[in-house]
Formats: sequence, C-alpha cells, structure tokens
Amino acid sequence: MAAVNFWFEFASPYSMISALRLLRALTGRINPFVDSGLPSCQLPDLTNVSIVYRPILLAAVFKASGQHTLPGVQVPAKGKYMFHDVQRTLSLLGCPGFPNRPHTNWPPNTVLAGRMAWMLAQGPSYVCALDRNAREPSTNKLEQGSKVLAEFVWRVFEAEFIGGEDIGSPKVLERLWNVYVARAELGYEMPNGERAVELASTDPVKDGYKSNTQVAIACKLFGAPSFTTDDGDMYWGNDHLLEAVAHHKVRSLLDQPQGYCTKSASI
Repeated sequence: MAAVNFWFEFASPYSMISALRLLRALTGRINPFVDSGLPSCQLPDLTNVSIVYRPILLAAVFKASGQHTLPGVQVPAKGKYMFHDVQRTLSLLGCPGFPNRPHTNWPPNTVLAGRMAWMLAQGPSYVCALDRNAREPSTNKLEQGSKVLAEFVWRVFEAEFIGGEDIGSPKVLERLWNVYVARAELGYEMPNGERAVELASTDPVKDGYKSNTQVAIACKLFGAPSFTTDDGDMYWGNDHLLEAVAHHKVRSLLDQPQGYCTKSASI
C-alpha cells in the first residue's frame, strides 16, 4: 500500500479544504458535484493508499525556508484573494459559512491543536498507553489516517474558520475531543477532552510534534498543505492532492531520477 503524508497546519485555509476532501474520501460522504467538478474539489481515490496525517507548526517551516511572515499578511491582496478562493471552493463542496475575510483572532495559536492531532495520529492505542503512563507508548501505524482522526481534524478547522472560535483555547479543544473522539467506537476507552489536553502537554507529545515539524523542514517543505510520497517526492497545495494520491501509479513515467525531498518522511 502506498503512503502519502498529509502535512497541514490549522492556521492554513487551504489545509482546511484538503482535510474536508480527505474526510469525505475516507468516510464516503460523497457530494455528487465533486465527481465532475473542479480538480480542487474532487475527492481522491484512496484505493491502496494510506494517508498519514502530519500536523506541523508552519511558523517554524516558514522561518527555516526564509519566509518571515504569512504570505497573506505580507501581500494584502493575496490574503484577500486566499479567503475569497477558499470560500468559493468550500461552497462548491457544499460547505457554506467560510468567512470572506480573516476573523480578528486569526491566525490563532495552533500549538495545542497540533499536538492533540499529532497524538491522535499515533493511534488510539498510543493515546491510551500514554494515558496509563506507559514509559514508551508504541505507535500503531495501521491506525493512522482513521476516520475518527480525519473527523477531529476537520472539526477543529470548522470551529476555527466557520465557527470563529479560538482553537488555542483548551476548552474548545476539550469539547471537540469529547464529541468526536472520546465518544467514538474505537475499541479503546479513550480519555476525555480534559485529560487529552493534559496528555498533549506531556514530553512525548511535545517532542513528537516538534520532531514532526523538523522532519517537514528536512524534507524542504515551505508551505501547507503539502503531500510527500513514500519515494521522497512532494506536491504542494490543495490543488495537487489528486496528483499526490496517484503518484504511485505514475512514478515510472516521470523523467526525474529522484523525488523533491532529500529525506524520508517516515515516522
């Protein structure tokens, strides 16, 4: 099975679109229009493809790649267009309510949300082992990219951009975790939202999330969303999601001796 890493940041509007498309592809929530709609709206075919969710701190990636501010802030017209474009695309996906301009609290502090998403991406068994104070909780890679993880990631984006909530607030994230993770049928007794917030501040999670961002930097990422393949290639932007997922089918046709990344993005 081919693996595609989905690198995202909760402050990134275009990451939000990719999160919705992946959620619908994983859960089969099909909107008839997307089958013949724009490439930026179509759902990827995930047959024989595993999506690995990789939340990152984009500010660190920007700094490492020589960008010292958000592109949409540095170029106001670009920022205005970005929100217009994302609003248009989400409308075509049947998801109204995205603002045509940033909320006053944007960009939020996304560290806690990123840590919680990273923790959940390691699998329910990892979270439960961490909750039991296991010294070295193991990651079950087969659990990555689960429907529950995809749902939680999307709901954080939804709360931030459509609900206008502060996703830097532990209370907001506690509520989302309780509704979309703690109550889910995962075969594990998952901790509640308050406990999940506590676990997200433990050293294993903080170190894992930080390491994840460092791997993104080593892979020469410079923005989000980005997608890297298991042979070291990269696709940048929501509009390249389909190509990233289909990469394993066309790699032999590419006239390139190696992929874009110089470092493996394996966990």
